[in-house]
Amino acid sequence: MKKIVFFLLFTAFSLTSYAQYRWEVSAGATFSDLNLDNVETERGTGFFINAGYGYVMGVRAKTSIVFSLDLLQRKSEIENIGDLDILQVGITPKFRYLFGAGKDRFRAFINAGPSFRINANVEIANEELDSEAYENVVIGGVYGAGFSQMIGEMFDVMVEVGAMNDFVDNFNDEFITGGSKFFDFYARVGIRFRIYDARR
Repeated sequence: MKKIVFFLLFTAFSLTSYAQYRWEVSAGATFSDLNLDNVETERGTGFFINAGYGYVMGVRAKTSIVFSLDLLQRKSEIENIGDLDILQVGITPKFRYLFGAGKDRFRAFINAGPSFRINANVEIANEELDSEAYENVVIGGVYGAGFSQMIGEMFDVMVEVGAMNDFVDNFNDEFITGGSKFFDFYARVGIRFRIYDARR
């Protein structure tokens, strides 16, 4: 076990020794719709806050892996029941590809990756549900596109739009029978702070 831990730490240190580092924070609106099998729902507007660390790969810095901590509010209106309000926290490791040269001030990008979130608070019609009514861990996917514009040697402004979807139901069958998955659109603006490795 000690050898495995040592190997993983050594590998991580070796990789990051030749990497470029990016810290980024973004926030924006999320437009969510809970898909139920037998009941009509309407899309609601929530918010999304994201704090990420990027590991940049390649000589031209075209690819990177971004590990993001997320705070997400998802809202949807369920017919004849009322407003659904879910607050989630989680982590999203995303693979990002950037277009253009590494020193371009304007760069477009696309990213995709899985998301792992915990339902921290669930309310229907302003009443909080017991944790037995919903899944505690929700696995999904995130797919986005956007651009960044340098505003100095260390900062970028980022704009991103995209979609999120759940792979598992949010509610237990005892509470809501059938499918109960979210599909979301999001739009957010953020700031990215860059720290470059001095050896590159």
